Amino acid sequence: VCGFLCPFGLLQELLYKIPFPRKKLPAGFKYIKYGMLLIVVFLLPVVLTNAVGMGNPYFCEFICPAGTLEGGLPLLAVDSRLRAMVGLAMIVKVAIAFMTIIGCLVTIRFFCKTLCPLGAFYGFFNKVSLVRLEIDPGACISCGICQETCPMDVDPSKNPNSMECIRCGQCIHNCSARAIRLQVPMVSAKTEDLP
Repeated sequence: VCGFLCPFGLLQELLYKIPFPRKKLPAGFKYIKYGMLLIVVFLLPVVLTNAVGMGNPYFCEFICPAGTLEGGLPLLAVDSRLRAMVGLAMIVKVAIAFMTIIGCLVTIRFFCKTLCPLGAFYGFFNKVSLVRLEIDPGACISCGICQETCPMDVDPSKNPNSMECIRCGQCIHNCSARAIRLQVPMVSAKTEDLP
């Protein structure tokens, strides 16, 4: 989903094409999204509930820059009634969205690397995913191009199914030795098993 279907991933990559000073994030920044997943997505809705025992989607309500940029701001632009209701929560969300845009100009896939709880959740399944990266150790020449071109700062030659991998295929596309491939298991059946 992250590498192929996420519209906010596309927006981040388009923002990164704008000329701007570049910088790599410190490695520890990737843990923020796991904190978001645990605290804001799982724990807060369980702990802070309304009278009927339901929790709010706190990440969407107070943090998500994707929803703000792709939904909230366009709606505010066309509806004066909504603009009249803007409060502190929306101001905070716009500030977070603005900081995310700056982050996306400086670092490719900034939101994916630091804030996205859905990407963090998907990452837990990379080790058991049906769609996997495979490295041919006999073909790999350890040139490091796969790591240089990975938008998520993964070294596929050492950890092809890292929790951070979004399966975008940049490592495959840029591997001159053709040592990396995307494996998708095929369902096979014997002829006698077919109706």
